[in-house]
Amino acid sequence: MKVILLEDVKSQGLKGEIVEVSEGYARNFLFSQHLAVEATEGTIRQQEEKEKSVVRRSKKQEQEERKQAKALDGVEVLIQAKAENNTLYGSVGKKEVAEALKSMKHKIDPDWIEFESRKDLGTYEAIVNFPSGFEATITIIIEEK
Repeated sequence: MKVILLEDVKSQGLKGEIVEVSEGYARNFLFSQHLAVEATEGTIRQQEEKEKSVVRRSKKQEQEERKQAKALDGVEVLIQAKAENNTLYGSVGKKEVAEALKSMKHKIDPDWIEFESRKDLGTYEAIVNFPSGFEATITIIIEEK
């Protein structure tokens, strides 16, 4: 019996693959665990549409990230924090940089930012690594409030 795997199944195949399995294995294990569906013309067509949709979505996201990386490259981010004798009371890290970028209309996940937390006033460089592989270098200026 041919089935389309809905999840990765050890020793059978990966999600989305069409594999041949015994009817008993399909009915008693794969179908009952919602790991596969029977490969009919309709389900195969649905699977192909789903794959095309995923490809379109990933291309669109990649284009958006490319635009965002271009717009972000070379941007100066000003962060003002309480300090005494050039030392901050707290620290400035990825989260604060992401919030400052958000206020500048750049929505960036803090995990994408390569930046060590700083406790001193000054100018620093950070790199924003987008999931699709694009990079942008930004300058972070930490000033006293």
